[in-house]
Amino acid sequence: MDRAEIVREAFRDQARHCGALGSPFTALLCDVLAERLRSGLRLADSILDWDGNPDSRHDVLPLRLAAGLNALVRAGEIPALASLYPPNPLPSPDRLWAAVDDALQRKCDDLSAWLSHPPQTNEVARSSVLMAGLLTIAARWPQPMALFELGASAGLNLNLDRYAHRLGTLETGDPGSSLKLEPRWSGDPPPDADVRIVARQGCDLAPVDLGDPAARERLLTFVWPDQHERLDRIGKALMIATGSVPRVDRASAAEWIETALPLGALQSGVTRVVLHSIAFQYFGDADRRRIADHLDRVGAMATDDAPLAWLRFETAPETKGPELRLTVWPDASERRLATADAHVRSIVWLPTTP
Repeated sequence: MDRAEIVREAFRDQARHCGALGSPFTALLCDVLAERLRSGLRLADSILDWDGNPDSRHDVLPLRLAAGLNALVRAGEIPALASLYPPNPLPSPDRLWAAVDDALQRKCDDLSAWLSHPPQTNEVARSSVLMAGLLTIAARWPQPMALFELGASAGLNLNLDRYAHRLGTLETGDPGSSLKLEPRWSGDPPPDADVRIVARQGCDLAPVDLGDPAARERLLTFVWPDQHERLDRIGKALMIATGSVPRVDRASAAEWIETALPLGALQSGVTRVVLHSIAFQYFGDADRRRIADHLDRVGAMATDDAPLAWLRFETAPETKGPELRLTVWPDASERRLATADAHVRSIVWLPTTP
């Protein structure tokens, strides 16, 4: 398969993902680009000759271009294409391609710049599945927690206790929060425990500065334009973050966790929780091994008074779907807690293995 066909297949695959996750418009956009993008235009050539892996587990090239188009639409710079975007009815492939093709030619420089931006949606719906994991940890160790998030983007999921959650029959988090997360739930509810977060920090290669209006707008452009509930969620999370901005350092995940959670005796009376969601796949094999090895070494020094937990919501290679896993020390036990879709519209809570 030549490079251009690899890129086209990445757009087709992204279209399938978008359709499965309830975004018919973005699915149509990716399908149209997959079938009709042709070489001969500078921007099209740079896309079809992409130097890297364009698929959804690596460079996510289709969503970089989709975000660039969405940014120009939101800014009012391409009204012909904007007239076909949601909330307008889904256009025909021919009409959509004509408007996209015109935008690719007239806004080549603007869109080229967007190709250098890896997607950073900071999907706050994932806070619910992570909160379910924290409840499980708190049920075993009813003491304060310190959170360390890898690949935190803007850090919105570090504020998960400041959102209201309904997890099956269990209501938790901040009941007065403007952001209420209610994923469809299957199975027993998670443990009813008290999650007390006394410290929170994270890292990202390109952290989003929530004090910068342009950076906040960039987050919104990566949300698919026909998914109004996601836009509403992130908008409310951004408002909450104006009074509670988590610390997110600019650093690689492996390097940062070794510094933020150094080897040595852990402080008694606090549970350290390392967490991440749909981020581990982007770290690279060497960094993934480095992180796992470091947590094993730190965990070897954990005690029941000073435990360590590794909570991750990531795509499982064997099922190709996201799942929530938890490893805890001092016993180094691991449990598969739940499965969910990438946008956490629904959660299946798994029974405890005897």
